[in-house]
Amino acid sequence: MVFENLRDALDSLRALESLNTLICITDTDNNLVYESSNKNCMQNVHPEDLKKLNIFCRSLCSTFRVLLVDNWVTAITTIPFIIGDKSYWLEFKQFIRQNIHLSPETRGFEDLYIHQIKEMAITDSLTKLYNRRYIDERLPIDMQSSFELDVPLSVLFIDIDYFKQINDQNGHAAGDLVLQKLALLLQKHLRRGSGWVARYGGDEILICLPDSGKKAAKSIANRLRGTIENYNFYYKGKKIVVTCSIGIQTVFKNSGVTSISELLAMVDKNLYRAKNKGRNRVC
Repeated sequence: MVFENLRDALDSLRALESLNTLICITDTDNNLVYESSNKNCMQNVHPEDLKKLNIFCRSLCSTFRVLLVDNWVTAITTIPFIIGDKSYWLEFKQFIRQNIHLSPETRGFEDLYIHQIKEMAITDSLTKLYNRRYIDERLPIDMQSSFELDVPLSVLFIDIDYFKQINDQNGHAAGDLVLQKLALLLQKHLRRGSGWVARYGGDEILICLPDSGKKAAKSIANRLRGTIENYNFYYKGKKIVVTCSIGIQTVFKNSGVTSISELLAMVDKNLYRAKNKGRNRVC
């Protein structure tokens, strides 16, 4: 970050004080240039504000520490920036939790908070399912593991039928509610240990089923499709009819598929076959 002068820097950075954090600026000789006076910043903390700040800090972070300050677990993020032609340090002190009681299994504050950050990084904020980042990291591992064990791996692509109409007719809040309910249904009705569920993007949801062949995957897909079709979705007292189309692709060690992009292209093709055949079906 580069600013013309200190006033420009403060005008831009003071807005972040509303996100319930303390801000201080020091020069490279460790002389204090500015410190915010918002000492009661943890009153009326809104979780979404902390989430926004976490994302901001992660994207710009130079150094990151977790310390105990005045009985608060405090995340301190330090970022280098420039005012005019001189270098400074911008420090954010984010107060996370007070009077924390660590269990014997927890090594310290760093482990606790870093775990929370990792969970946020791979979780979709709306549905609480895994997100696209998790898919990109986990799917190659599961595919490679399946090939090494010489067992099949199946992927399901689920797409809500006419989802745009649901949004257009009922509002985007209704569409969000449908996605949230759908996520809960899938997690509830997918047998524990049989696979994992992630939001690929928009209204598309991916399910990975390691050690599941085509027949088993199709049986699971049809069961999930029927569950969604028969579930009563309501928004503000109005029933919303929801169905879905599901594409399936199963790969083996010798199937010739060598990359995740190939696998996703194949399952996406099968999803569109289901849609072209009239929707609310499995292909």
